[in-house]
Amino acid sequence: MNSKKLSRDEKQLETRLALIESGFALISSHGYGAVSIRNISNDAGYTQGAFYSNFSNKEDFLLELMRLQFQKENLQLQKIISREGPDIGHSINGLRAWLSDFFNNFEWLKISIELQLYASRDESFASEYQKVWQIHKDEAAKILIHLIPALQFADQGHIENITAELISLSYGLALQYMIFKDDAEKYINIVINSLNLKIAAAHAAVK
Repeated sequence: MNSKKLSRDEKQLETRLALIESGFALISSHGYGAVSIRNISNDAGYTQGAFYSNFSNKEDFLLELMRLQFQKENLQLQKIISREGPDIGHSINGLRAWLSDFFNNFEWLKISIELQLYASRDESFASEYQKVWQIHKDEAAKILIHLIPALQFADQGHIENITAELISLSYGLALQYMIFKDDAEKYINIVINSLNLKIAAAHAAVK
């Protein structure tokens, strides 16, 4: 039996992670508007005071879910690209496997809809939402350049446009799959084909 006492920081991290886990599941199942701070705190086994010790408000909590998911996505993609090195074929296969998991992450996809809806209704939240998205796009652009070295010769605006297009396409198709649940490979192939076209265009541009 491990009798080691947790430090104050460790306890706070444990509390924070429990609140995030509960909030993630509740918001995904019931929607942002139907879930209160009390609901999240009770489900995690803590008081509302514990919630406010970790998050300013429910909007701050929602943005944190977004930040954590994007960090997770970027880290997973970085590992795929760095593991396969310069071999594009193996990297594409790795991306296929990642997209399959991503398309079936229905909990997060539902929360992503909640985020967009809330951002469309609340101007101040939209501003913070855009900041988190920009960080995600910047990190995704670095991964894209690693995957397509020829893009390093393109201007920043072009790289941002390609990154935004691929992210939007992936999310849009994943949401379609979540609704229709017909054939994930069909949607994944659309993303991969789009990426291959971008790779070919980038290489042609530097010849």
